[in-house]
Amino acid sequence: MLIDLREIINIPGGRVRFDYEPDLSDAVGGSIVHVEKPAHAVGQVANNAGVLTFSAEVDAVCICVCARCLTEFSLPVHKLISAYITKGGEDGENHEGYLLQGDMVDADEIIITEFVLDMEDTLLCSPDCAGLCEKCGADLNKGPCECKTEVDPRFAALQQLLDNDEEVF
Repeated sequence: MLIDLREIINIPGGRVRFDYEPDLSDAVGGSIVHVEKPAHAVGQVANNAGVLTFSAEVDAVCICVCARCLTEFSLPVHKLISAYITKGGEDGENHEGYLLQGDMVDADEIIITEFVLDMEDTLLCSPDCAGLCEKCGADLNKGPCECKTEVDPRFAALQQLLDNDEEVF
């Protein structure tokens, strides 16, 4: 969504508010499989003493894959997004913030970029997810698998002591 900023570009204290449903279908990658529609964004672009600031609250529901057990799960996400909007440097490059496109700014570009950058790298279905068995691939959240635990060869002597200790009692 392009936001027209002509009314506030040269008026310190000016604000342009927005409330819409951004298309976050491009906000996928890593653990995020897709973002359910509709997402919701509400915010404003403000001219603070000549500096254009973008701020928004974005609510969405992401369908993710757990990094431990590979199960799909639904994750409600609430993000606070803030960014600067600039005209660009003298060399035509943007060194900080997002570029104006004439007198407009692309809210989708800012929201999608900041939404993706602010997501965790590793998403889990629950904090205590047990993951998958290293040998058979069974989902350990559903219960223990049938695999026998092997003792690290470096600790085999200690295991023998434990085995002998059980026989004494």
